[in-house]
Amino acid sequence: MDEYPPGSIWPVSDFENAQTREVYSRYGLAMYMAQVLEHGMVNAAIVMQTLRLLRTHPDEASWHRAYDEAYEKGLGKTYGNMLRALEGIADFSPELLARLRDLKEDRDILAHRFFRQNDLAFMNQDGRKAMIIWCEERVEKFKALSDDLDDFIAPIQERYGISREWVERAYQQSLEDAKNWSPNNATSDGDHP
Repeated sequence: MDEYPPGSIWPVSDFENAQTREVYSRYGLAMYMAQVLEHGMVNAAIVMQTLRLLRTHPDEASWHRAYDEAYEKGLGKTYGNMLRALEGIADFSPELLARLRDLKEDRDILAHRFFRQNDLAFMNQDGRKAMIIWCEERVEKFKALSDDLDDFIAPIQERYGISREWVERAYQQSLEDAKNWSPNNATSDGDHP
């Protein structure tokens, strides 16, 4: 590690090192998709609880403060606490709630004990392969549920003027912003590695 500059990609010389790197890579992708799902849970709660209060605010500044506060509060919750918040929303999909409950344990394994739980498996080729497969399966499950959650809230968003086209434009703007990102222009709101 000391022989390479920070941020460089380290070479691998054999299959064992390459496979070990793949375990870390798939773990990272699975954890990333779990976080995407958690963010979607926050979005769903905001869409279903906060947007309906839009017209109760005296002005746009008041609404923006309430929205930002709800968003920050939601992002500060654990998966379990966010799940409880969604359970408290009367018209939230029972099917999505059941799937979110089912994936909680997998998310907790990733966040708290994946490598400890697989310490012996990590030391041999078949074990590392099993770890990679488990992570790949979780990537698919988290992504499918995240997509279904987005589909569930889309019609509700549209009632408040947030169309799929608006979401797509916002997404495209984020991609454009990402092209211009550098460590030198990162902001203090978490826009950093």
